[in-house]
Amino acid sequence: MQERVSRSTQPMAPRVSRIITFASLIVLVGLVSPSQAVDYRSGWYIAEGTPDQGQDLLTAESLDGEIWAFGSDAIILRSVDGGRTWEQQLDIEGENIFTEDIHHSDSGFGAIVVAGDSGLVLLKQESGADWTDISLPTGTQVNGVSLTDNQSVVAVGAGGSIWNYNGNGWEYITAGVDADLMAVSFFEERGVVVGASGTILFSEDSGASWDYRDSPSESSDSTIVSVDFFSDVRIYAVTNEGEVLKSSRVGTTDVGLLWERVAIERHYPPGSTEFDGPLTSVGVEVNSIEVVSTNKFLLTGPDGYISMSNDGGNIFRQQINPLGNQSNCRDFAMLGNFDGVAVCYGGDILWTDRAGEDEQVGFEVVDFTHFGNFVDYSKEMLIDGLKATVKIVMFGIVLGFLLGVNLAMMKTAPTTLKDIAQKLDRYYLLSLILIPLLVIGAPLRERNPVSPIFASLRNLSASSTRPLNVWALRVFGIAMLGLGIKLILDILSIVRGLGLGGGPGLDIDDWEFIYLPIGLISPEGINGEIYFGNFFSLLFGIALILLGLLFMTVRGGFPKREVRLPFRGIIIKWNPWGTRPLNSIATVYTDIFRNTPLLVQFLFIHFGVQLGRLVGDPGVVLLEDSTNFFLVFLRDGILDDRTCVSSIFALGLNSGAYQCETIRGAISAIPSGQMEAGRSIGLNYMQTMGLVIMPQAIRICIPPMGNEMVNLVLNSSLAMIIGYSELTRKAKLINAVTFQLFWGWGMVLVSYFVVTWTLALFLRHMEKKTRIPGLGIGGGE
Repeated sequence: MQERVSRSTQPMAPRVSRIITFASLIVLVGLVSPSQAVDYRSGWYIAEGTPDQGQDLLTAESLDGEIWAFGSDAIILRSVDGGRTWEQQLDIEGENIFTEDIHHSDSGFGAIVVAGDSGLVLLKQESGADWTDISLPTGTQVNGVSLTDNQSVVAVGAGGSIWNYNGNGWEYITAGVDADLMAVSFFEERGVVVGASGTILFSEDSGASWDYRDSPSESSDSTIVSVDFFSDVRIYAVTNEGEVLKSSRVGTTDVGLLWERVAIERHYPPGSTEFDGPLTSVGVEVNSIEVVSTNKFLLTGPDGYISMSNDGGNIFRQQINPLGNQSNCRDFAMLGNFDGVAVCYGGDILWTDRAGEDEQVGFEVVDFTHFGNFVDYSKEMLIDGLKATVKIVMFGIVLGFLLGVNLAMMKTAPTTLKDIAQKLDRYYLLSLILIPLLVIGAPLRERNPVSPIFASLRNLSASSTRPLNVWALRVFGIAMLGLGIKLILDILSIVRGLGLGGGPGLDIDDWEFIYLPIGLISPEGINGEIYFGNFFSLLFGIALILLGLLFMTVRGGFPKREVRLPFRGIIIKWNPWGTRPLNSIATVYTDIFRNTPLLVQFLFIHFGVQLGRLVGDPGVVLLEDSTNFFLVFLRDGILDDRTCVSSIFALGLNSGAYQCETIRGAISAIPSGQMEAGRSIGLNYMQTMGLVIMPQAIRICIPPMGNEMVNLVLNSSLAMIIGYSELTRKAKLINAVTFQLFWGWGMVLVSYFVVTWTLALFLRHMEKKTRIPGLGIGGGE
């Protein structure tokens, strides 16, 4: 009967919990369901009215608002309307001016130079001038040309060949390399040449001499086919395998000296929001690169490949080619950041007025008052914010728990100054003297040197029960006092320089001295270095002075002290030898973090201490070559984001102070007989705490710790104040676009509820599984 009643009165909480969990999962599935497809329209348009003679167009240039295109059979085309219409340049008899194929070109200084593969070089020194034939000997392999002024040209070719034309004739330049050189580009008097086997040459004297530059080790075997020296701070190059190389001016290191292979994070197919990544290249053969601005450039390749990057090569978006996948565009010519053309085989020409960027059809007219449209727009951002929130919460919980356990053990540690003084008197003080002597004399002994060391230590331990050696403690106190005074004197010069108290003096009656710690940490102003050592030296110096005075006044025992006040006969008694130093340190920590706002702690840790930079940047360098999955995630997902590191420490350090008190209360609930039992079987204090007390205390404090963990999840929303893209910050960005405040904040509420309720269910399960039988009212369940 009792069993039947027990079954019939089982609470419905498990069933209700399962229902709520299932509903939460439905909410998550609804949030992460596939988004509606977005239609895209190509940003490239086919030029009309191009001469239909079947010649391949191989290179193009822009000059003074005009665009020129060149190709096979020396075809020369010109457009004056941004590439929309074209006219062919012919001689007076209506024939092509030259008959050889034109593969390479360059423009600048009001001039244009073109070249073929077999030595043909033509120069137009200004817009209205005729073409001047400055060809190299017939049969010379030319792979690239570049202007250094309106009458000087540098050409490169096979076997490390470099030629310099100065207006009077060609001069062969010895570069000291035998690899085929594929392209050349100049910016003012500085130039760069690239070629096979990762060859990179650099000139600072208009091509008169060349120095070798190291290419990235990953691209040392690749052929660099195109280069664009865009400005005095940026050079881009591309290999035939689609690797993007970059050289930038960094600090005092000039552009062109150091090269790196750009890590491609995403490569979007045309008309898609999905991506492939991470990648080492764009994955296709590349013909040329055209740099539009400092971080924006275009690539061409076979099979209709045209792509653009707006961020220096980290993210590529392949563009829709209206000619289809059978086309092969060879080169670009841009009039500015948006207008330009791409020339292709078969005489096809594409023009654009938006740098070819695909247009999202109907993007501007999305109706966010329709809930389905709002969810489609916001769900991916909310999921990213939810992942970011879970990330800092998980690491914050772990950090807070570890700190809480250690701080709780420090708060409950029974060691007092009396215990330390008794051990310093005989055991520790003499062991510090004898251990070095025993180690030094060990090689002179024939028997095992370790045995006499431990034998001596055992004798020292036994001597710790003898009467106090007052003079030894006083000498130790004098040493601490002297060291403390030295530390304080070293800090006084810094304190005087802070100008507290209205001047350079040290009027300790001025209340602004409460801000002294901040001044010591940053004595050089907001742009100076941060020195935590100054503040710690001040605290350590004060502690040593107080301890030194206490040890100097020892009288053979550890009596309590008392002071009689001069009025009303009041007597104040205190026991300085009963002070517990570990407890005091933990108390200071918990008082600081429990009595200051978490929001201020976020701001101070990130912007003041810059903990994200101090911890994250060295961590990334340390794990740079790691291949372990967890270490790679720790490097790329945590340490590489300074706001993430700061958020984890702000949450963890704050939560550790609260968890410390929770765990300390649980430790106090353990009967004192447990500690006595552990000590009676030979365990020391730390061993008893770790093996006997803490396992029971943790099981007791799971419910209050669960409450603190839920609060930590909710407090994670404050990370938005330092720019971390967690859930609440994502909601603000969504609301700034959609203006649907009720739906935006409502979905955030649902997301937080899913996380906190899931965590609460897990902790409830852990509480039941770890409940101590017989402890508490529900202990018999």
